[in-house]
Parts: sequence; structure tokens; C-alpha cells
Amino acid sequence: MNRLTITLILLLCSLISQAQFSIKGKVLTKEKVPIEYAEIQLQKDEVLIKQAFSNELGIFNIDNLATGQYKLKALYLGSILKELNIHLAQDIVLEDILVEGNNQLEEIVIKAEKKLIERKADRLVFNTSNSITAQGMDAMESLSNTPMVKVQNDKISIIGKSSVTVMIDDRIIHLDGDALANYLKTLRSDDIEKIEVITSPPAKYEAAGNSGLINIILKKNKRQGLYGSVGGSFSYNNKRTMGINSNINYQKDKWNFSLKANANDGRNEIKNNYSYTGTKNGLENTSNQTGEYKSQSIDFTTNYQVTDLALVGLTYNYTNSNSNNTKNGVMEYFSVPRVVNDSILKSTIYNDDKTSYHTFNVFYDQKLDTLGNKLSFGINYFNNSPETKAQINDFNSANTLKNQILNQSLLNYNVWSANIDLNYDLKWINIETGAKFTNFDNKSKVYFYTIEDGTPLYDPTKSNKFNYKEDNYAAYISLGKKLSDKWEIKGGLRFEQTEVKGTLIDSNEKFSKSYHKWFPTAYIAYNPHDDHAFSFSYSKRINRPNSYILNPFKYYGNTYSYTSGNPNLNPSFTDNYELNYVFKSTLSFSLNYYHIVDSFDQLSVLENGYFKESWYNMLNSDNYGIDVSYNNKVISWWETSTGANYYFSSPFYSAEAKQKRMPGSTFSYYSQNTINLNQEKTINAFLNWYHMLPNKEDNTKYNEYMTLSTGLKLKLLEDKLSVNLTLYDIFNTGKSSGTMYFTDNTQTYSNDWSSRKIIIGATYQFGNSKNKKAIKEVNFEDKNRSNI
Repeated sequence: MNRLTITLILLLCSLISQAQFSIKGKVLTKEKVPIEYAEIQLQKDEVLIKQAFSNELGIFNIDNLATGQYKLKALYLGSILKELNIHLAQDIVLEDILVEGNNQLEEIVIKAEKKLIERKADRLVFNTSNSITAQGMDAMESLSNTPMVKVQNDKISIIGKSSVTVMIDDRIIHLDGDALANYLKTLRSDDIEKIEVITSPPAKYEAAGNSGLINIILKKNKRQGLYGSVGGSFSYNNKRTMGINSNINYQKDKWNFSLKANANDGRNEIKNNYSYTGTKNGLENTSNQTGEYKSQSIDFTTNYQVTDLALVGLTYNYTNSNSNNTKNGVMEYFSVPRVVNDSILKSTIYNDDKTSYHTFNVFYDQKLDTLGNKLSFGINYFNNSPETKAQINDFNSANTLKNQILNQSLLNYNVWSANIDLNYDLKWINIETGAKFTNFDNKSKVYFYTIEDGTPLYDPTKSNKFNYKEDNYAAYISLGKKLSDKWEIKGGLRFEQTEVKGTLIDSNEKFSKSYHKWFPTAYIAYNPHDDHAFSFSYSKRINRPNSYILNPFKYYGNTYSYTSGNPNLNPSFTDNYELNYVFKSTLSFSLNYYHIVDSFDQLSVLENGYFKESWYNMLNSDNYGIDVSYNNKVISWWETSTGANYYFSSPFYSAEAKQKRMPGSTFSYYSQNTINLNQEKTINAFLNWYHMLPNKEDNTKYNEYMTLSTGLKLKLLEDKLSVNLTLYDIFNTGKSSGTMYFTDNTQTYSNDWSSRKIIIGATYQFGNSKNKKAIKEVNFEDKNRSNI
């Protein structure tokens, strides 16, 4: 151990061991409703010594105080709520500070608004409920309007990062790909309070998601009595989509109930172009898919306050979706150099998809005191049961029917989990610790038929039954300490053990994996002045392959193309480092670096007339980035969130990989602006711009991508009725395209469906609007990697 390390340890011990004390307390109305943002002033001899603010639970904490006589004042927006004289000779936990809940205070608490964008040490917070843009749409569209988040072709990522995991209320959604996109489309933006982009997740969160987490926080019920809302939306981008939503809430005494329901009915059109050019042969595919999509969802939540410190509750959600679409494609095969086509294959694919989700959660929270120390227990269940039928008709260039096949896929995906979490603040350190067990059980069946003279004939050689089981054991501990008014540290360690078993039933082929890993996290915050804040963070993450891409069976798209999984895939790991600086809570800078190992991706080849795709671990990469953003109310009627991102990626492919290594950079910038058009703030406009310049990453060159959106929001009937009008992507430029380079082929892709969309939405609120009281809603997290 070197001298520098010993010196740092001694310094840290010295700081921790100093004989200083703390004052903790809670500010409530006489109805026991927490008062958030109450200002706590600590004075000595009429001189202000320290200042703090209460959080959303009304809790405040003032540390590092010397022995002495103090006067404590609780204020709200300049008005003194309470004064106390305190003699400090040890750590003090005050009795609840109760203040009069007069009409003026209630009105202030209800109408106080947070900033549109908040930048914290480990995350960016987008307060969706304050955004005009994010109203009257689904959760996928809300994500597309969130700073640092990119949504292209229903794929979600953090700008400058690779894979990302999506959570709802701190709980991972264990869905992926199209299943994740479809699920998020059933959630309404009107039910979303905020979206957190967490680039350095702490140890309490699961380690899944190589490049961070996106956490969707739903609105909580905050009133007593009966109240709720009804709403609807209509959007059009050459195809129409309609949605309705409603919620009703009732709270009295110790019982809380919430019932939400929504339904969507939409039409869609997707146009894609793809080409593959090898050294000797190639193909070009164009496709046009049209279809309809319907979904219904119902959500029930109830809580019961057993005692002042004990809360028990349950949540149940049922979501059902059905989609039918027809895809017409033309695949042209040619020799290189291309002079004429060797052959043409035309395909018409009829898809019928039915999916249902069941989510159930039971929880028990035991507060250990009135200051937030808590022990929590939870049991969760999730079921996903999709059914898919795809009939494929292949024709030659003369439109003569060549082949008819039918694929039928049945999936039964179950997840059970149980967790225990403890949050306890000791005099000298804050402790977060817990454990979790999760069981994944996925049974999938694929039936393949050839159709002759209108009769389906079962083909067992191309059919498949696959059972997949995974057990994940996890435990974590996180320690935090505020060393002084300027310094704060936090470190955590998470351990996860994974056991995997897969079985092909018909052939009795089996595979298994067993692996474990430690996942450390660390944070240091330094605030030398009210105008300046520095922080550094580190986290290690994992990205596990889901059951779909581990299944070695062949899934046919047409007679001459198929996709198969790879049971030999290993998880990939990422080390994330971030350095942040925030000036006056408005201007922020972030330097970041992440190193990824064993990233897996899909590899496409054209051999003997068959187009084949499978998955391989093939990529290590170093990635460097810088983010700059400005979030503020420029003047009284104009609020903006404007920023820019620059990233450089240096990939290193494995020896057997066929991708060409292409180090390259990405630059993008954005500006989201909200404008109040009248003094009452009942008419608001917005103007949003996003532009990503042409860039290179891994083995791909991407063309530029940009969108310009605008709209209005009206508040009518004493703010009970909200009407939103949004014109998304005015110039119809929000389309992705690019070229992928390999050692023996080049592949291009593009889409040209209409990304321009008009959205009209309205929400009407009814019922009691006062007496705020929180209800806890819990949404089950274990829904990822269940892609069918």
C-alpha cells in the first residue's frame, strides 16, 4: 500500500471521525401531508449558519454542526411556517414540524412546478408532466422527445451509447425488441410524471443494460376523495391512430384505490429498402408493410396503511394487443458485377399476432422511523403469452405461385421474483442493502407447415420446441457519506450469480451456463459554491442475451431466408466512467468514457441462395464522449433545453468477425423550447429541433437524421380541460439510413415511410382537487429478454 493511499485513508477517517452533529426532521401540514421544498434555516446569534430544503417526503437533514445554541426556522416561499430554539450537544431527530395547512399553502403546493430538465450526479431528469410536447401520445413517442434518448425504428438507445434497459418506477421491463415497443405504446404520456436517463446506475439497480437505464416514473395519486380523468388522442401520418384513456381514484383514511384503463386502435405503414452486395453475388429487397394494431390495458392498484409506519399493497395489470399486417416484398438476386437480375422472388406475408401480459405485485413497506429509514419486501409475477401466425406466399417474376408455408409460434414466458431492501441512515453513514431472486421460465413452440392444394402439411424437421430456464441470485450494499457541505461520497457493490439451462425438446439437445460477477459503483460529489457542482461516477454493467437469440432453431422469413440463435453466446460487460460539472443548475458539461467487452450482434450472410442471420460475440470497443446542455427559463415566458453531444468510438472486432473496423465520431444537437403566449399561462407553444450529422460507428456509416416539431397546449375550464396539438417532424426528415461494411460484402438499409405526424389530444380532470396524499404504485420490473 503506497503512501498516497495511506494518506487518503487517514484523511477520510479524520473527516468521518470529527465530532460534529446533525439535525433531522420532517415538515408536514396538520393533515400529515408532506411539504416539499420547505426552506430550513439554521441561525446562531441571528446569523445564518446553514440552509437546507425538505424533499418530497417533507424530510430535511443538516449535517456537520458544532455544539451550541441555534434557532431553526421553517419557511415556504418566504413565509415563516415555524420557529424552534435548539440546544445541540448530540445528533437530534426532531418531532414532526406541523404547520397550518391553509388555503394559500395548499394552492402553492399543488401549483409549484419543477424545471423541465434537471441534471443530477448520475442522471438527467425530464419532467414530462411539465412538457407540452410529451402530452397526448404514447410512451414511445414521449421517449423520442426526451433529451439524450434516441428512438429510431422503434429501437431505444441513449445517444452515444449502445444497449439500454427500460424501467418503470425503478423496475425493469423484461421485454425486448418489438415486444418492448408494443408494450410502451400501451402507456399514455398523460400518466407519466418524469423520465430519468440514468447513465451511471447505483448498486441497488440490477446490473442489466450495458450503457445505463431509462426510468419512466408514473404519476402518483395525491388527493383524498374521488377524482380522476378521461382523455383521448388522434394522430395521423398517412395512417390514423386513435386512443382513449381514463383513470379513477378513491382515497379515504387508510385505504387507497386506483383503476386505470386505456385502448388504442391504429393503422400503420412501413417501407424498407435493403441490399447485400458480396464479392460474387448479392440481393436487393424492397418491402411495404401495412396493417392495424389494437390494444387494451387495465391497471388496478390498492394500498392499505396498516399503521403510521407500515404500508401493504398490490398491483395488477392486464394488457392485450392484436396486430394484423400484410407485407409485400420483392427480392432481386444478381451476380457481381450487376448487369441483369439472376432471379426475382416476390413474397406476400400475412401476419396475425396476439399478445397478452399479466403483471402482479405484492409489497410490504415497514418504515423504521419518520425520516425515511425503511425495510421493504416484494413478490412479483409476470406472464407473457404471445401467439403468432405467418403465412408466406412466394411468387416468381411472372407472379406464379412457387411456395406456400405457414409458421405458427406459441410462447409462454413466466417470471417470478422476490426481493428485500433496507435503507438505513446511521449517524456516520447511510446504508442501502438488499437481495433478490429471479426465476425465468420460457417455453416456446414453433410449428412449420408447407401448404399444398390449400392443405397445411406439418414438417417436423423445421418445427421446434424449446424450454429455457434462468435463475438469477443478486445481493448488493451501498454506503454513502456527506463528509462536509462540499464533499459527498457513495460507493456500492452488487453480486449476481446466473444459472442457465436450455433444452431442444424434440432432439433432446441441451446446453447450460453458470457465471457470476461483481458490479462495483462509485460516486464523488464536490460542491465548492452554490453556483458550482462537480461529480465523478463509475459503474460496471452486464448485457445478457435473451432466450430468443440463444435458441439455435431456424425461424423462416420466407423459403430462402431464416434467422437462428446461438446457444454459445456469452454476456457482454461494460465499464462506465463519467465526470460532470453543473453551473448554476442550468449549464452542464459531461465527459464520459465506456469500454465494452464481448458485445454480441447479428451477422448476415448469403450462401447458396439462402440469406442467413445469426448472433455472435464479436466486438470490443472504447468510446469517448462529451455532452453540453443548457436548461433554464431564459425569460418569464420562454423556457429552453438546448444541448449538443459529441462521441468518438474505436471498435476492435474478434479475428473471426467479418465486420470492417471503422473508428468514427458522432455529433448531434437539439433544442426544446416552451413559450407562454398569455399572462395566465393557459396557452403554451413549443418548438423542438434535433439534428444528428452523418457519422461512423463500429462498421457502419449513418446518414444524417433530423426532426423539427411544434405545437400548442390549451388549458380551459379552470385548468380542468387540457387540449394539445402537435405537428411532429414537420419536414418529414426523421428517417434512418446507412451502409454497413464487411470484409466480403457491403449492406445498405433505408426507410421512407411518413415520419411526419399530427397529434391531437385532450384530457379532462374531474373530482376533488385538494388534500394531497401519496399512494404507492408498484410496477413489476422482471420483463426483459423475453423477446419471442
